[in-house]
Amino acid sequence: MRRDPDADNWRHGGGPRVQFECMPGDLADLVAWREAALLARDAIAAARRIQGVGAAAAADQLVRAAESISANIAEAYGRGFGKDGTRFLRVARGSATELESHLWIACETRRIPVPVAGALMSHTRRVRALLRGLIQSSAGCAPRG
Repeated sequence: MRRDPDADNWRHGGGPRVQFECMPGDLADLVAWREAALLARDAIAAARRIQGVGAAAAADQLVRAAESISANIAEAYGRGFGKDGTRFLRVARGSATELESHLWIACETRRIPVPVAGALMSHTRRVRALLRGLIQSSAGCAPRG
């Protein structure tokens, strides 16, 4: 594990960021997981603001998709990446795409304000890009065990 000297600290006071090499020392060292967790936090806050017909169901779907991203990254970490873990990273990527779809619909139906939905969609795309890199990196990792 190499420390990234140019990276800043995580927003909630975590230690310095580290570069992913195959198996970081701690789940919170994974930038993709941290960003997905922050995305879930922000999506939950936005879901609380959803109004209109079907608001509770729409909010529930939004939260489930958002929480699924970081949960599946954690599952991949726990399985040591490799082939099995990579499958969970792909599920996380699918959940990110699902979240973007829910956000788009919530924005178009005026359930969530456009600036809020836009910021969340941008963050979702950033997490999906991180997942793409993590999936590529994990392809060569052997599961720990």
